[in-house]
Amino acid sequence: MRYLTSVVLVAAFALPALAQDPPRPPTKPSADRKMGLAKPLVFEKDKEVYGAPLKGLKHLRLKRISKRQKKWSGKKLQIRGEIASVCPKKGCWMMVKDGPQTVRVRFTDYSFFVPLDCANQKVTAEGTVTVKVETEAERRHYAEDAGKSKEEIEKITGDKVLLSFTADAVQIGTPPAKKKAQGGGRAKGKDGAKGKNGSGQG
Repeated sequence: MRYLTSVVLVAAFALPALAQDPPRPPTKPSADRKMGLAKPLVFEKDKEVYGAPLKGLKHLRLKRISKRQKKWSGKKLQIRGEIASVCPKKGCWMMVKDGPQTVRVRFTDYSFFVPLDCANQKVTAEGTVTVKVETEAERRHYAEDAGKSKEEIEKITGDKVLLSFTADAVQIGTPPAKKKAQGGGRAKGKDGAKGKNGSGQG
């Protein structure tokens, strides 16, 4: 009788616990995905990570970076936007659009790739801003990769100075949550000094 009672009690506690277990997210791409050479570190419904996990670097809009290219060149930053297009052959570069600005994102040392079908998805990338001289040959090569016609490619002439980005880490899907501002402390006055009554008044 004691044994039967113990079994019933264990079952009573185990069943609710089993019922509360959430369904596991997918851990690998479905068969209909065009992954190319991309190998995700994390693969979930709204989050795919390539290269390395994000570190939470300072986030800047492309518009702000573009206005002061020399200042930000060589700096490690985080950018966000939408994938406008991706290399259709290997996934070795992507064009990221943030408002009116677009930047070509390459991947450090050609060490990782993104899926061939990731266009129009949200993306967060961390890496190094560079101001790069893109030669005529490179510009034509990228146009060929993008499927441009022979006539369009032949119209590309000369080198061009462009803002570029070399990513160490890429997260496709829901952007990471913004960090909350540090609170606490008394309010500051116009000159930045803290008032005795906390309102900035001396």
